[in-house]
Amino acid sequence: MTWTSEMNSSKGVVVMKEEEFPRNDSSLPSLMSETTLDERPKIKSKAKQKTPRLTAAGNKNPAAKKSSKKKNDAAKVTLNAATVTKITTCTEESSDIEKMKTPSTAAVGNPQRTGTKKKAPSKSKETVNKSSTEHGQPQLKQSNVSEQDKSKTANKSSVLKDDEIEQQSSAGPVSLTSPVTSGTKSQTPSKSSSQKDMKKKEDIPLPIPPNQPQLTNDINYGSGKPIVVLHIGEKPSIAQAVAKGLCSSSTNNLTSSRGKSLPVYEFSVTSPPFPKAPNASKVIHKVTSVAGHVFSVDFVPQFQSWEIDPVHLFSAPIVRKPCQGSVVKHLQYEAEGVDFLVLWMDCDREGENINFEALDCCLSSMKGASTAYDRVYRAYFSAINPSDIQKAYQRLGKPDKNQSLSVDARQELDLKVGVAFSRFQTKFFQGRYGDLDSGVLSYGPCQTPTLGFCVQRYLDIETFSPEPYWLLDLSIMKRGRVCKATWDSGRSFNRKKVEQLLEKCWEKSTPPSVRILSVVSKHRKQGRPTPLNTVALLKACSKALGIGPQHALHAAERLYLSGYLSYPRTESTAYPKSFDINGALQAQATDSRWGSYVRELLQDGPIQSKRGVDMGDHPPITPCRGAHPGELSGDMARVYDLVVRHFIATVSRDADWCSTKVELEVKALEEHGKFTIRGKQLVSPGFLAILLHKDYENEQSDPNEIDDNEEEEKVLPEFVEGEEVTLSSPNSGSGKVSTVTSTCATDGRATLAIKEKMTTPPSLLSESELITLMEKNGIGTDASISTHIENILKRNYVSLVSGRRLEPTKLGLVLAQGYHLIDSSLVLPQVRASIEGECNKIAKGLASKETVVQKALNFFQGKFTFFVENIAKMDMLFGSSFARLEDVGKPFSRCGLTRRYLQLILGPPPRLYNKFTETVYALPCGGTAKQWTGKKCPVPDCDFELCLYTVGSPSRTYPLCPNCFNTSKEDLNNDEADNRVDDNDAIHELKLHRLAGRTLTLACPLPDRHPAIAEMAVMQDKESGGLFILDPTSLGSKWRLVSTRSPSVMHLPQGTEKVTLLDRIDDETGCHYIQIDFKEDKIPLQDGCAKRICYLPKDEPMLAAIRTFRGSETPKASNRRGTGGRGGGRRGGRGFRRG
Repeated sequence: MTWTSEMNSSKGVVVMKEEEFPRNDSSLPSLMSETTLDERPKIKSKAKQKTPRLTAAGNKNPAAKKSSKKKNDAAKVTLNAATVTKITTCTEESSDIEKMKTPSTAAVGNPQRTGTKKKAPSKSKETVNKSSTEHGQPQLKQSNVSEQDKSKTANKSSVLKDDEIEQQSSAGPVSLTSPVTSGTKSQTPSKSSSQKDMKKKEDIPLPIPPNQPQLTNDINYGSGKPIVVLHIGEKPSIAQAVAKGLCSSSTNNLTSSRGKSLPVYEFSVTSPPFPKAPNASKVIHKVTSVAGHVFSVDFVPQFQSWEIDPVHLFSAPIVRKPCQGSVVKHLQYEAEGVDFLVLWMDCDREGENINFEALDCCLSSMKGASTAYDRVYRAYFSAINPSDIQKAYQRLGKPDKNQSLSVDARQELDLKVGVAFSRFQTKFFQGRYGDLDSGVLSYGPCQTPTLGFCVQRYLDIETFSPEPYWLLDLSIMKRGRVCKATWDSGRSFNRKKVEQLLEKCWEKSTPPSVRILSVVSKHRKQGRPTPLNTVALLKACSKALGIGPQHALHAAERLYLSGYLSYPRTESTAYPKSFDINGALQAQATDSRWGSYVRELLQDGPIQSKRGVDMGDHPPITPCRGAHPGELSGDMARVYDLVVRHFIATVSRDADWCSTKVELEVKALEEHGKFTIRGKQLVSPGFLAILLHKDYENEQSDPNEIDDNEEEEKVLPEFVEGEEVTLSSPNSGSGKVSTVTSTCATDGRATLAIKEKMTTPPSLLSESELITLMEKNGIGTDASISTHIENILKRNYVSLVSGRRLEPTKLGLVLAQGYHLIDSSLVLPQVRASIEGECNKIAKGLASKETVVQKALNFFQGKFTFFVENIAKMDMLFGSSFARLEDVGKPFSRCGLTRRYLQLILGPPPRLYNKFTETVYALPCGGTAKQWTGKKCPVPDCDFELCLYTVGSPSRTYPLCPNCFNTSKEDLNNDEADNRVDDNDAIHELKLHRLAGRTLTLACPLPDRHPAIAEMAVMQDKESGGLFILDPTSLGSKWRLVSTRSPSVMHLPQGTEKVTLLDRIDDETGCHYIQIDFKEDKIPLQDGCAKRICYLPKDEPMLAAIRTFRGSETPKASNRRGTGGRGGGRRGGRGFRRG
C-alpha cells in the first residue's frame, strides 16, 4: 500500500490517501509507527536472517533468500511539516509526558537471548541507525542527532531486499505499542559505536514480542543486593489488596507513601524472597495501579470531523491517546529504576490489553531497559484474598500478547465500522424528521444484532395469528380428587375429526370405559446446578432477582473488589482440581441463614460438583469469605446471597423425586384412545433445600434425570392396573359427556369432553432470554454482553417493561427493519459471530491481527457502500413512522433571511426549523430557550429575532441569536484572514455536534464579543474571563448582573428601582456606564442620592452594597420557594437572595 499526499485547498493541510504501498519505503513507516495502529513494516536485520524465529502462531520463518538486486522504487511522500506535527501530537505519547518524547533512533537490545550472553557482531553506527529505521522506530526531531545523520539513515533504509520483505511478511502479528516501545528485534551496537549512542540504548525499552516467553532466568540477578519490584493493579482497590497480601507475612507495616487517586504502597521485606530473584538481600515492593485502560483508540485529527465522507474511515489511520496523561506520567515516574515489574490486571483479554498499555509506559524507565522485558511478569489470580495473592505471587508467568492483539482488533473494528455507519445515518435522518427521540442514530457490530433479537421477537408477536385447536379432555375422580389425563395424540386443528372420535365411542351398544393399562413409579434424580459463570449469573439475577445485567455485573464487581466473591468475569463452569471446596464451605458455616445446612454438608462430606467446562480463564464465581446478615445491603447483598446459595447447591446432593406415570386407554377410540396421567413427589430435597430461587435454572438434565417443569408436583391417588372406569353417554348434540357414577367395584367417576383452545403468541424477549441468544450466536463476550444490552436501552431503541422484558421502540423497529430492507446481514448475528471467531483465533495465535482486521474492514466497507446507495429504502420507513420537520413544531421566532417564523422542535435535541428553506438551527442543550420581545440581532446582515436562554441554578438568562449561535466561535479572530478557512471547518464541526445534542451549553451561548452581549456588558468577570451583563429578565425591585462564563450572580441593592445602560463606554474595557435609580425610601448609600451614574468597577461604595453569589451550572431539582429569602422566583431566578 502506498500513501500519497494531496493538498486540500479548503483546509490548507495535507490529506493522506492510501494506495499501493511498496514495503521498501522507509520514510512513511517511521511516521506511521508513531501515529497509527495499522499494519506496519516489520523487517528483520541482516544479522538475524540466519536465525529462525518463532512467530505468534508458533511457526518458524524460512531462511531468507540471498539477492543482490536492490529495490530502487521506494515511494516518495511529501509531508507538510505542520501536518506531521499535528499527527504526532495525537499519538499515544501524551503532550504532557516529557519522557515519551525522547529520541528513539538508537538500536534496541535483542529480546531473544540465551542463558549465556553472546557478543553481537560488530556493526557500524550507520548500520545501527538503518536497523532502527527498518523496524519502524519513530523519527522525531532531535537536538543531538545531526540532519546529515538523519539523511544517511533515511537513504540507507529506503533500499531493501526482496527476501527481507518476504521474510517480514511471514513474521506474524505486529505488536501495537507506543512510539518508545514499537519496532522489532535489532542489532546490538558494536564497540565502534559512539558512547552517546550506547547511552541512548539504555533509555530505549525492549520491543514487546507477540507472545514471547522468557528465555533467560538468571536467579542470581541482584544477588546480595536489594532489588525494587513495581506491582501494578488494574484498579486502586486491587493495588491495596495486593499490598496487604504481600506484606501480610512481614513484620513491617503497610504504608501509603504518596498519591491520592492512584496511591502507592511501599514496603520492604526479606522474607519471602522474590521468586525470580531469590538471592537478593532485600526486596523493596512498590504497589500502585492504573484506573482501567491507559490508552483509548481514536482517529487521527484529519478524520475526526463529521464533514469527512464516512467511507474514508474504513482506511483511516487510528491512534492511541492517553485516557489520562497523569496516569502515564505516574507509571513512568514509579517505574524509574525498578528491577522487576509485576502486572496484576484482570485475567482476561481486556486485562492483557491493559498489561501491554502499562508496559508501553514503564519499560523505558526500568533499570537496564534493553533487557527489561525479561524482568516483566504477570500474576494470575481469581480472588484478592491474602492467600490467593500469595499463591499468584509464587506462580508468576508472562503476559500474553496475542490476547491483547485480539482486543486491539475488536477495538479497531468497532471504532471504524460503528462510527462510519453512525455518522452517515445520523446526518441523513436527524435533519429530516422532527420527532426523532435520539440524538445520535448509532450502529454497532454487536449492538445492532442485539437489537435485532428484540425486534424479531416483537414482530413474531405482532404477526402472530391465533388459531383454534381441539383436544379430548379426560378427567377421572379418584378418592375425592380430579386427575386430569393428557391425550397422547396431541391437539388437532380439525374440529370435525375430534367430534367424530367422540361420537365413535357410542356406536357400540355397551357403554365405553377407561381402562388402567399400567401404573409405574420410580425414583429419579434432579441434578444439582453446574457452577456459576458470568452469563449464568446475569441470567439468574435478571430472572430471579429482577436486577438488570449491567447492574448485576457492577454489583458482582464491587463484591469482588471488596473480597467477598471471586472474579466475576469467567466462562468456566468447572471447579479446578486445586479449588478448596471444604475451605470455602467452612467460611459459610457460621452464617445464620445457611450455616446449619453447611455444617451438615461438611459432616457428610460435600459431593463432587456437576461436570462443567473449564475454559482456562478463571474458575467459576464462588464466595471468598463470609458476610453476616446486615454486613451488605442493596443489590450487593442480594447478589451475594444468590452466589453463595448457588455455590452450596453445586456441591450438595441431587434432589430425589418419586415419579408416577399412569397410562390409560379408551378402547372405543382405538389408536387415538391413549391417555397419560403424571405426578411426582419430592422424597429428598437435596440441593433444593438451599436454593430460594429455583426458576432461574436452565440446565439440561441427564437422560436418567427429570425436568422439574416436565411433571406437575402432585401426589396421585392410588391407581390399580387393570381397573376400569365407565363413561356415560353424551348429551344429545352437545359434544360433551356427562359425569356419572361408574359400575366398577371401586368408587370413581370419569368424564370425557372436547376442549377448545387458542394458540397464543410468544411473550416479549426477557433479559435472560436475550442473554441466552447472544451467547448462543456469539454476540459479545461474557464481559460485554451486559454493555450491549445497556446500550440499546440508553439509545432508546428498546424499553424495559414489566417482567424485565424488552420492547422495541418505534425508532428501534424502524432501524432494524430498515437494515433488513437494505442488507439483512447488518442486523443478523452471523457476521459478528464470524468476526468474534476470528478474534478468538488471534487470541490463540492462530491468525494475524492485521489479516483479520483488513478482511473485516473490506467486508464492511462493501456493506457500507451498498447501504449508502440504498438508504432511500430506510428513509421510506422513517417517513411513514416519523413526522417531517415541516409538519411539527410551533412558531417561535422570525428568520432574518425570510422573515418567516421558525418552528420550535422540542427534540431532543431542541432546534428551530425553517420549512421554507429547509434549514435547521440547533439550539443550546442544557437549558431552556424562551421567546423575547421581538428584538433583532444587532449583527449586520443577520436580523434574526433574538430569544432568551436560561440555564443553571439560580437560573441565569442570556440573549440568544439562533443564527449566530450556529455560526459563531468563541476564539474566532476575524482579523486573521489566514485562519478563516480552518475556523469555518471548526464552525461546521461545532454545528454538527450541536444538531446531534452532544454539546452542553452551561453559560452564555454567544461569545462575549457579540454585539448583543457587548451592549449589555457592565463589568468584567476577572475570575472566569467573561463579562457581567445586565440580566434581561430583571424587573421591578430585583435587579442583577450575571456572568457570561461562570454561574456567578451579582445582586444590586433591594432599593434599586431601575437600571439604565448608558451609551458612554469605558475605553479600556468596553463596558457601559450605568444609571441606577433608587426608591426614595430605600436609598442604600450614605450620600442619600436617589439617582447614581457610575462605572461600576470603579464605584467602591456601590460595589460594597452589591451581593455576589456563585451558583451551580445545573438547574434546580424543583421550583419550590424556600424560606429565608432563598426561594427562586417565577422567572429566570428573579428574587434569589443570599443572606
